Amino acid sequence: MSGSTTTIAGLRQQEVYLDNNATTPVLPCAAAAVLHHMQTVFGNPSSSHSTGIKAKVELETTRALARQVIGASSGQIVFTSGATEGIQSSIVSALLDARSRGLTGPQVWLLYGATEHKAVPESLKHWNQVLQLGATVKAIPVDQRGLLDLEFIQSHVANAAMICTMAANNETGVKQDLAALEQVIRSVNPTVSWMVDCVQALGKMSLDIANTSINYAPFSGHKLYAPKGIGFLYVRHGAPYQPLIAGGGQESGLRSGTENLPGIAALHAIFTELRKTTGSLFQPETVLWQHRAALLDALRQVFPAMVLNSQEPDIVPTTINFSVPGFYSKDIMDLFDAASIRISSGSACSSKIPTSFVLDAMGLPAWRSQGAIRLSFGPAMTPQECQQACAAIGRLTAIVQQCCLVLSDAQPLADLAMSGLTQLKHENLCSYLLVCADSHQAVIIDPVAPLANRLANMVQGQGLQLVAVLDSHLHQDRSSARDDLAALLPLSEPQQVDELGWPIGREHMSCGQYQLTSLATPGHSHDSRSYLLQQHQQTVAAFVGDLLLPGGIGRLDLAGSEPLAFASSVRTLLTKVGVDTLLLSSHDYAQRFFTTWRLAQAEQPLLTEVIQAQRWSAAWTATLQAQSEQLCAANSYQCGVVEVSWSDAKAVVDAPQVQQFLAEFPQTVVVDVREPYEQSAGQLEHYLPAGVNIQHWPLSRLCDALISSALTPDQRLLLVCRSGNRSLVAAKVLNRAGFAEVYNLKGGVAMLS
Repeated sequence: MSGSTTTIAGLRQQEVYLDNNATTPVLPCAAAAVLHHMQTVFGNPSSSHSTGIKAKVELETTRALARQVIGASSGQIVFTSGATEGIQSSIVSALLDARSRGLTGPQVWLLYGATEHKAVPESLKHWNQVLQLGATVKAIPVDQRGLLDLEFIQSHVANAAMICTMAANNETGVKQDLAALEQVIRSVNPTVSWMVDCVQALGKMSLDIANTSINYAPFSGHKLYAPKGIGFLYVRHGAPYQPLIAGGGQESGLRSGTENLPGIAALHAIFTELRKTTGSLFQPETVLWQHRAALLDALRQVFPAMVLNSQEPDIVPTTINFSVPGFYSKDIMDLFDAASIRISSGSACSSKIPTSFVLDAMGLPAWRSQGAIRLSFGPAMTPQECQQACAAIGRLTAIVQQCCLVLSDAQPLADLAMSGLTQLKHENLCSYLLVCADSHQAVIIDPVAPLANRLANMVQGQGLQLVAVLDSHLHQDRSSARDDLAALLPLSEPQQVDELGWPIGREHMSCGQYQLTSLATPGHSHDSRSYLLQQHQQTVAAFVGDLLLPGGIGRLDLAGSEPLAFASSVRTLLTKVGVDTLLLSSHDYAQRFFTTWRLAQAEQPLLTEVIQAQRWSAAWTATLQAQSEQLCAANSYQCGVVEVSWSDAKAVVDAPQVQQFLAEFPQTVVVDVREPYEQSAGQLEHYLPAGVNIQHWPLSRLCDALISSALTPDQRLLLVCRSGNRSLVAAKVLNRAGFAEVYNLKGGVAMLS
């Protein structure tokens, strides 16, 4: 059944932005400087008339301020488009110098910290190839604290043409001991080119570059309240430098192209604030540590078991990187985003990677890397802003408890009580939780270790009686968490069970209004079994393990696979189910969620011929397996999904396309496919016109919506999620199941907020 949701506030929440390491908002003083220099002091600094002279003065005044804030009394300050350009310029200059000195070939090292921003190693590899140095690009290991291995540097830097490190890490906030690095580097190789990425350092830690031997230091404006598209590069006096951009000779010939004066003016405003001894918008370091402590307290209210991935004294105070056992990054990001709290799973430049390469390099466990969350605030955060952020985070405590994301003594809300079938996924593995709300009973099917804690929380948090934990097979292509769950969840009626968890001597098993029947279906493995799910004396679904997959079949090349038994088992299964009964597998390689006999025939015509045959052909085995692998890899099933574009208007009632669409199709059912905790943290009703028919069917319960006929093919559906990605997946699944009129909200709730 579809359930209603509650929100943590009666109105839409005000946005709380805690992703400042990705980018910062522009400070009002910086924005005012930009506007002033776009409209009033708009001259070209290279022009000789009065307007140009004024622009030139602004340019050089800002350059002088840059020297002061980074402690660079000598050397060059070159204005750039941002840190990436500064990195390119530094690397090109150093590698050209190395080539001129004959430092080429695989015996020459190009060293970089293993936790560096990807812009550094990728640039090293690129220019090493373009300039044909043939050098070896090598990562410097870090320890579990994220600190560079000084012994490794000492043993490798003698043969290095360049070494790249960073002042503070963008994901973890770990700061390197630049003095210790310098001592090791220069004691072994006084002439090696040394670049230090200072993007996350300015405003958060003291810099005294003139008193170091750093050759290059890139900075970025948009990480410190200036607009995007402006940055600067420090080049030590005497360091090799080759302009990356040639042309009119601006920036003393170091970087051609008319300077971005509005952006430079914004830096001027930022530098002025940094230089103030009193009354600055930038908070003292002691206040920043207080902000961090307050935010940590708020986070621990929500996630008592959270673990910090970087800690004092190794860090700048403005970055909090943490993981929570049993959670993946996306789970927490979706929850926070629904509550209008913006955080990140790591570097914004690598947000599509499911693990953090930074935490992997630190040697932290996989669950911490896969679940890493970065919360970052800026050095200009006020105490009031910190209080607002802590309050917003604290309000999530009730949501995670009521939705059973963490165990607590809180009573679950009646309208959040689980019922029916939930399909949980870890990568391509599927686990199922069947719940009867009337009897408060539950059965778990095909549990896998990464989902064990989540399943236990759901059962315990709802006060459910666990009837059974079943596996569809035991095989080398998946590992069961049945033993793990046995330690966490006692069965309501202890009984003798077989190796797959089925009660010995029982033909049927009840879970309230549901009944399960065990059916031996060997083929994928000798012990494979299917479980028929009946409700009101009708078979509504079947848990088929890896006998049949959405778009394919289970592997038949593993030890214990029985191709001939496979054909017989499928024939047996088909006598027990209808052509449109949902077949639920333990693997889903292509985000299809389920299959049916009708779909299986359409997607694999050869399957019917094999099942009907009286003998088994080795050629059929190979062909079926090849088709299955191809379908799973391609993820290319066709569907007629329509995407609806929404207006950028702040209020959804002002969006003419929304009004027009809903007016034209008044019977449209809007389906919210976000998870319950997201629906609770941010109600969709606040973004849509009154009177719209909204149903809440999380993607994890989409199968139950079909089993219960809550969603039917004769309906016109508009699917909604946070970003439009999950709703697009759901639209494809439903279209494949015969739903003809399925619409997807392009951009999701993010475009409405």
